[in-house]
Amino acid sequence: MKQIRNLSFLVLILLGWTFLFRSCFSSSQESVYVNSWAISDDVYAYEPALDAKAAEYGISDYEDILLCIMQVESAGLGNDVMQASESLSLPLNTLNPEESIEQGVSFFASLLSKADRLGLDLNSVIQAYNYGSGFLDYVYEHGGIYSFELAEEFSRINSGNEKVEYINEISSTKNGGYRWNYGNMFYADLVNRYLQELHEERAAANES
Repeated sequence: MKQIRNLSFLVLILLGWTFLFRSCFSSSQESVYVNSWAISDDVYAYEPALDAKAAEYGISDYEDILLCIMQVESAGLGNDVMQASESLSLPLNTLNPEESIEQGVSFFASLLSKADRLGLDLNSVIQAYNYGSGFLDYVYEHGGIYSFELAEEFSRINSGNEKVEYINEISSTKNGGYRWNYGNMFYADLVNRYLQELHEERAAANES
């Protein structure tokens, strides 16, 4: 009888742990996937400053892209919200939010100008925000049109063939979850995925 009680107690414990595990797993999955491509409220808080700075530099048509760049760079958290310190050859996270937006928009405007001179496309500009303006020269020398393959090869060369694990919906689909350890070869894909979600949300809001 004692053995039966002990067995029943063990079964109850196992059932409890199973329920707890499933609950936690479900919760973690939701935190990863639910609204994972939505612009955060922290980024939207900087939208007026981004729009004003974009207008100042004559690139108001690219406000949504700048918003998505900030989302990819920092999700609106921390000081250097555009992660623009390195474009000034400064240590990471040197700039405050106002300085970061100023430099981020200025840098993006300079990339647009260079791409226009070289006859390059917008995705080359977006990827160059992550890699630096040298990527525009690389694209120009290799056909003049952005492709993921060009972004990947640029990263591979500059990383010295060093791979790192990198797992998200896009990378897992493309290569199982890694990137070369120089910049982020998925950068243009990430920005465009947020941009797609942003446009879909606005279209849905207009229909309702």
